[in-house]
Amino acid sequence: MSTPVQILVPDALAARSREYAELIVSRLADPDVVQQALNSCEQNSVNPFLWGGVSLLAGETGSALTFRYAARAIPDAAEHWTGLAHQRLAAVVRSTHDTPIEEPGLAGGTAGLALALADFAADDPRYAPALAGIDTQLAAQVAALPPGHTLLGDGVAFDAYDVVAGLSGILAHLAGTPTAQGPDGAAVRSAAQTLTAELVGLSGARTAEGRPAWYVPPRHYPQDNYRESFPHGYVNLGLAHGAPGILAALALALSAGDPTPQLAGTVRAIANYLVSVSFEDQWGLNWPSGVPLDAAGAETATAGLASARASWCYGAPGIACALLNAADALGDPLLRTLAVDAFEAVLRRFDAVGRIPSATVCHGTAGLVVMCAEFVRRTASTKARTSLPVLTEHLLSHCDPDLLLGVQELEQPGVLLDSPGILTGADGVALALWAVSTPVEQRWTRALLIA
Repeated sequence: MSTPVQILVPDALAARSREYAELIVSRLADPDVVQQALNSCEQNSVNPFLWGGVSLLAGETGSALTFRYAARAIPDAAEHWTGLAHQRLAAVVRSTHDTPIEEPGLAGGTAGLALALADFAADDPRYAPALAGIDTQLAAQVAALPPGHTLLGDGVAFDAYDVVAGLSGILAHLAGTPTAQGPDGAAVRSAAQTLTAELVGLSGARTAEGRPAWYVPPRHYPQDNYRESFPHGYVNLGLAHGAPGILAALALALSAGDPTPQLAGTVRAIANYLVSVSFEDQWGLNWPSGVPLDAAGAETATAGLASARASWCYGAPGIACALLNAADALGDPLLRTLAVDAFEAVLRRFDAVGRIPSATVCHGTAGLVVMCAEFVRRTASTKARTSLPVLTEHLLSHCDPDLLLGVQELEQPGVLLDSPGILTGADGVALALWAVSTPVEQRWTRALLIA
């Protein structure tokens, strides 16, 4: 896991990173500036712009968490940022009394609020009762899920088990919450084991037609253009939405001591599966965004398919992080070497290709910076250590004090948004800059399932 042992980039670069992160967060702390940014996003976004008050990844809970990190990263103004963080989080919690959170997911549901509260409680025990209450609510939501509900008989819904809204993201929080060891621990541990058992069962199952149970059928595609690449369904290979997310979550559960039968074997089986569907390009291991099924339901070879983009949500970086979690959980040095090799291949591709057009965490440079920092902290990769300053410089190249929030999201080519938020906005960029420039433990990366 990440440990607050050192600043990871040279002093001058660290100082610039802290300066820009402080600029970004100061803009995010101004309600008028944020409202102007949201109005701009709603006007200019091609896709529906999603911003929700209780959302961790795209809402006020995420802002509260960012301000909490500002308090740790900017000691001279710690009191100011601590107060603002508490104010934002308290407002979110109060809002749930009148409008209870219906969804348990990580991005916009109970698990996301619980993860933020766990971060606050880690260095201020006054938040522990609120965390216990939210965790108890989350455990009840999990207990109310119908057994086997992800198994539809013919594939799964796109977000049924994913990190953003589904079971993997919920498990990532429950596997690490301190509530599991407290007075309400039995219910929380039971909820975590329920999710683990569900994901273990899903990972090894087949449909009646012999298809892998976790495949996504065309009727559940989020966009029609998926049919061009996957006319008969596919196995999703993105960390955000696919099999690597299941692997990362189950590995975290295994590391936390989850006693679910067959857990270790499932972690190894999914890791082996991901290795089996990789291919080699001129830089090393790589993956497509998914494994297509043919008309008969059989998985087709991935050799010759286009590689996914190099990002957290899809592609080799996120998969390498999931494999690293699995290697640590299993105590497997060979799998750890493979994970490092895969991530170093990502960095060699970056050296060759150069600029990444997006700045943000989900599918941009900030996400790559945070993942590279994990490999620096947790492995002996020389390539990760020498590449991290280069990636940080690249992230800073996206920052501009003349922009409304100091940095923009590239929604798609030609569409730049002044977006707040952790996953696809300025909050995430500030957090990424602090991740490499301050000796502060990066607990928030549990929301990405990379730590």
